[in-house]
Amino acid sequence: MDTRIPFNARRLAGDTYVVPGLTNAGFINGLAIDTCEDDAPYAMTTVDRLGITHGHADHFAVAHVLRAGGARVAAARDDASLVENPDINIRGMFSWAKPGESLTTKLFRGVPCEVDEYLEDWADPRATTVPLPGHTMGHTGFLTADGVLFTGDALYLKELWERHPLPYAIDPEAVAASLERIRTTPCTWIVPGHGRPIERAEAEEHIDFHLAQLAEIEALLLELLRPGLTTEQAVAAVSSARGLYENPASYWLAVTTVKGFLGGLLNRDAIEFFVHDHAGWWKTL
Repeated sequence: MDTRIPFNARRLAGDTYVVPGLTNAGFINGLAIDTCEDDAPYAMTTVDRLGITHGHADHFAVAHVLRAGGARVAAARDDASLVENPDINIRGMFSWAKPGESLTTKLFRGVPCEVDEYLEDWADPRATTVPLPGHTMGHTGFLTADGVLFTGDALYLKELWERHPLPYAIDPEAVAASLERIRTTPCTWIVPGHGRPIERAEAEEHIDFHLAQLAEIEALLLELLRPGLTTEQAVAAVSSARGLYENPASYWLAVTTVKGFLGGLLNRDAIEFFVHDHAGWWKTL
């Protein structure tokens, strides 16, 4: 066994490997990009640096273990606090109130890990950073020297939409811009955070599909809001139309995403917001 790489890693190009798991992680000569959910693949491997694409716990699940082993941990300024205190994600979804355990998603619950440096100051010959905000404010991709682009949760493959028909996004307009940035970034492979690695030639259809889904959700909202809906009604209507599971975690993730769409439409003067009977209402103009 080659102890220079995680034991289950798959080489994509040159010195760039994918470490498979619930989250796809990367490994390039001691540089880790995100982590899988288990520290076992790294047990015999030296990691000197860890770059985290964003502050959701499924992407830094064992960061604290790698840091304890000597790795320096890097995250974007806007997401660093989410890595150091994952409870911020959960509190933010509840307008800073404290929810019960049954109301939160495991994707946001994780082990805190201190961040040693910001991605805005990143300098490493093994990989460069590619800002891809939208899923979170500081969401960042990594382009390795071998031409492999790790995109975190900025791109959902077509097949992933079947299981997640309303992907979490705090700023859907920024997601769309990031998808176009992925399209124009020279690379040979793209590794999404979830799903299979794809060669660059295949990426176009997945980028186009993701963009089309964003446009479809926005058009759906504009139609639903013609008579006017409260925030709760808008979340319920979109969730029902998109076929979301009815459970607390799906609901709270949908609340954030639908509000992201509403905020974008409001900023473009496509809808209006007003308060009536102590409820917030949205209506298409």
